[in-house]
Amino acid sequence: MTDDTPWLSREQLRAWMGFVAVMELLPAALDHQLQRDADLTLFDYMVIAMLSETELHTLRMSVLASATNASLPRLSHVVSRLEKRGLVARCPSTEDRRATDVRLTDAGFDHIVAAAPGHVRTARRLVIDALSDEQVAELDGISRVLLSRVDPEGRFAAVANMPADEPTICEGRLTGTADDGFPDVADGVTYRLATRDDLPLLRRASLDAMNWSAERFTDADLDRPEFAHYSVAFDPDRTPDDQTDGRPADIGVVASDDDGPLGVAWAVHLPASDPGYGFVAEDVPELTLAVDARARGRGVGSALLARLVAAGRSAGWPGISLSVEDGNTGARILYERIGFRTVGRNGDSDTMQLVY
Repeated sequence: MTDDTPWLSREQLRAWMGFVAVMELLPAALDHQLQRDADLTLFDYMVIAMLSETELHTLRMSVLASATNASLPRLSHVVSRLEKRGLVARCPSTEDRRATDVRLTDAGFDHIVAAAPGHVRTARRLVIDALSDEQVAELDGISRVLLSRVDPEGRFAAVANMPADEPTICEGRLTGTADDGFPDVADGVTYRLATRDDLPLLRRASLDAMNWSAERFTDADLDRPEFAHYSVAFDPDRTPDDQTDGRPADIGVVASDDDGPLGVAWAVHLPASDPGYGFVAEDVPELTLAVDARARGRGVGSALLARLVAAGRSAGWPGISLSVEDGNTGARILYERIGFRTVGRNGDSDTMQLVY
């Protein structure tokens, strides 16, 4: 029997054994520092870090398991432990009730902010500062080549290498893309600012939002004054410097793919003489959000809301308000994640507001 194994040369074997030693010793050293200084294992830290670096500080359990190279049972055990400490929270997905989301809490964010400096100092001491700038660049190139072999689906890269302009939530406040960042594309979905031509879309979306629980309203109801102002008043051509009637700019964001619109989020400024259900003040626009059924479970609703909030900040809004009916738990969870808080009551609905 012929042995055709491609044995390593002396140089290759030395490089390989050195690399194996690093893989064995480095995680243990990182783990020791984190447990000593932050009461976290290295895996705990990676779970929280992945959540802190993603949009809205939230990921599906399945996505988080993939991104941390963990089985769902192992991840579930760790998430349960972190949940007991108040660092994360589990909740049903707002877009797919069969799925579970994991959200980083404010306490969890504060914890990783406190833990990160020690972890970074250890990474520098053990790896980065031991290398020259040229060697760091070489390490980056080598890591990318190796990851293409051991992670061909790019699960780690998809989360860890998020674009710098991707909107993120920090202590309930969103930072990131502004209205000059449109159009942009993420996961095959294009996001752009709404225009006057989208008024028919906003009208249909208003009806979808009104019928969130059942078919209670028809197209004719949209012409009633209490509903009509949400779409009729929207003026995408208005700018902060062009407020002839004293009303600030209105902004909307449309998501679409090759088959057409997937959803829309927009906010309008209404006068105190004609307030909406979630009216707070004339300079605080009221939000409407609607996502087509074929887009649910793809993160489109969260992405629309994140982009609208960021664009509103860029336009100088002091915040955004909305109205959420009793029983619409999925929407309420989504809004609370962003940082909306209940500030009033209108009939069977809560008025919520996000303050920038």
